[in-house]
Amino acid sequence: MSTNQTFDKLISLMAYTNNLTQQEGDYYLRVKTMPRSVDLKAIAREVAARLGGKNEDEIFTILNAAEAVKCDAVSSGFIVNTPFCLAQPGASGNVLKTDLSKAVDRNRVKVYANISMGSDLRKALESCQVEIFTQPAPVGPIVNGASSGQFEADGTTRAPIAAGGVLNVEGDKLKLAGDSPEVGVTLTSVSDPDTSYFIPRNAMLINEPKRLMFLLPAEVKEGSWFITVCTQYSTSGRVVKDPRSYTMDVPFTIGEASTPTEPDEGGGGSMG
Repeated sequence: MSTNQTFDKLISLMAYTNNLTQQEGDYYLRVKTMPRSVDLKAIAREVAARLGGKNEDEIFTILNAAEAVKCDAVSSGFIVNTPFCLAQPGASGNVLKTDLSKAVDRNRVKVYANISMGSDLRKALESCQVEIFTQPAPVGPIVNGASSGQFEADGTTRAPIAAGGVLNVEGDKLKLAGDSPEVGVTLTSVSDPDTSYFIPRNAMLINEPKRLMFLLPAEVKEGSWFITVCTQYSTSGRVVKDPRSYTMDVPFTIGEASTPTEPDEGGGGSMG
């Protein structure tokens, strides 16, 4: 972001016809997110402007230091409770009795943070304006979510997504089919949109209409990533001529667990 950002406190929802229900006039909603994310430098620029022209670099230094304090606190076992979010340390993995007297094997034991909304963020979302636009039902793939292919020790909840681990993608009309070189899954870094990785159809461990599963490329680093599915698959069993793609607007995060207070059941995305 090169200029001060104007936030209008307005969220646009796209209403799509729900073809999976028998009820006439039933729609499902997805948030239309902005094309660019807001990073710490953009926040510093906005804060400097709101405080009457304060030095942007100084604000960035302070904010960056505050981020480091929060990271150090959570990694020291503290719960960090701010107006924006609440972060609570968590852990997954299993050990044997013989392991208890040894150094912790960090390949088997993972620590992460569960994130939920803070009081100010909740109030901001409750008070923002909402508008709804009617959209035609998507004919191509729909990505509803991405999660780890591994489960916690209790076998009922999924572990945090790990770099180099297995990614499980769920949705509808996802099956990778067709001979176009575009068919596959693309991961794009939120912090660096120029960094992306393409996973072809032959790399899929599971390739089904409602589920894809594959190994994350070894080069993919921890952080937030957008996922795009491109396929020529159609529910009629035929391969369509032109590839259809869908990008989930809400990124998934590698390296930590995120537990929203009110999860978005429908997900979000854009079609191409």
